[in-house]
Amino acid sequence: MRYAIGDVHGRSFWKQYVNDLWDEFYFTGDYFDTHDSRMDFKKQYNNFAEICAAARENSRIKLCLGNHDYHYLQGVRDQPYSGFQQKYALRIGKVLEENMDLIGVVYVTRDRYIISHAGVTAWFLKSIGGTKPEDINRAFERDRNVLNFNGSDIYGDDITQSPVWVRPGSLRKDPLPGYSQIVGHTPVGSIREVELENGGKLALIDTGGAESIYRF
Repeated sequence: MRYAIGDVHGRSFWKQYVNDLWDEFYFTGDYFDTHDSRMDFKKQYNNFAEICAAARENSRIKLCLGNHDYHYLQGVRDQPYSGFQQKYALRIGKVLEENMDLIGVVYVTRDRYIISHAGVTAWFLKSIGGTKPEDINRAFERDRNVLNFNGSDIYGDDITQSPVWVRPGSLRKDPLPGYSQIVGHTPVGSIREVELENGGKLALIDTGGAESIYRF
């Protein structure tokens, strides 16, 4: 059994699942930024620190990079967007940089599930000269700006968007052949599974609450 946790935005609901019996445990990113006034910077910071501590103790805990983490990173030319915490940006950027060895853009399981913040389109993988999803991680290591927001849709619903930005509609239009995908990023009322034309499925798990847990 594997678990995937939807966008936490400082929330600590993941703790009620981390001591269960599981083989792998994934976070889909967005550890920072929130529209909940009760979730102040200290709670977000401490929660991320606890997630990283858990991952250092157990290598089967995997962290994805979200767009609300990406805009704090060094060298990123993308402009800050919704929820950006200017007052704490340097501190958030510092703790992210200190833990980037724990964070990947995409993870791929042996049974061909892709876990990422927003998803991987066939167009995007081809655009970076990649042949398999893991190539995105190497492209990001060479140039962080490979994940910048692009395309014509202001919401990010464009097949050209990166794995921290693309939306489910575009994933369904341009699925990566041979894979199922598990993503957060786009809020849904409850976890949804959608069939893809490539024979795989798309799991949408960002519910914004304690039920943002997907077992697969």
